[in-house]
Amino acid sequence: MPFTPGDRSMLEGYVKQARPIADMFSVKGKTAIVTGGSSGLGFDITLRLLQGGANVMMASYSELERDVALDILKKEGFEASVDFCLTDVTDEEQVARLVDLTAEKFGSIDIYVNCAAVWNYAKIYDLPQQDLKKVFSVNVFGAFYGVKYVSKYMKEHEIPGKIVLISSNCPVMPYPVFGGYPHYASSKAAVMGLTVEAAKELKRFGIMVNSIAPGAMVTPGSAGNLASEYITEEQQDEFYEELMVWQIDGQMPVDQIGIAAYTMCTPVADGITGEVIMVDGGATHNIVKYQAAIDAYPEEQ
Repeated sequence: MPFTPGDRSMLEGYVKQARPIADMFSVKGKTAIVTGGSSGLGFDITLRLLQGGANVMMASYSELERDVALDILKKEGFEASVDFCLTDVTDEEQVARLVDLTAEKFGSIDIYVNCAAVWNYAKIYDLPQQDLKKVFSVNVFGAFYGVKYVSKYMKEHEIPGKIVLISSNCPVMPYPVFGGYPHYASSKAAVMGLTVEAAKELKRFGIMVNSIAPGAMVTPGSAGNLASEYITEEQQDEFYEELMVWQIDGQMPVDQIGIAAYTMCTPVADGITGEVIMVDGGATHNIVKYQAAIDAYPEEQ
């Protein structure tokens, strides 16, 4: 078909509607809550949000993390724009209080990033009930409470906000090779489901909900991640031997995941909701640097 004057007008409309590219990647003047924000990936996301111009309320159950994280960030010049709320995300009342305190401190809540999570290793046939309950309490209930109270605030105040939930690639790419994450993988699959359902419910209010699913990375939490303390020493030793098999692609820099999460908090995500974005260097597509040696697998009986 020939190019018409109407086509030209359409293109000119694109130009008029295009916001400055710098604004598309900015969170200047916004207020964010980051649970698990004082360590590991959560700290990196907190830093990036502060650099982007946001006020950030970090939340964690650790007073030691609070002191260290606040000291570092204030030395970087963010003293006026960062604060901390001691919060147990498994306690619904504490999460509701976190939302109230953030709004009182900074005047709004525009962004919520759920990064609080716990995990350890145990086979499903050895998994202690205590570990199952703890992992689901933090990873699933904690995420749900945050979405519940933050979305309620955004809805009541007519804020077209951004909600970002940190899940994992392990529900779709199980590892370690011989298992050991049944409770953690199940909890992160639940977070993926929560992402889609919350996105369905909240789009009408202009609230975008997405999930970032990282692969392996080095954080204080992952470095100290051990087998369950409730299984036997023999079961722990057996698991650690098998754990050596699953290394396939090294560890991603935390900031690569942090930047992806930050992007979902910006206007870049104005038209993105209900998505689970894999940030694992292609591992879920079997795009890897290494493969486990064949002799690392048990011989067939």
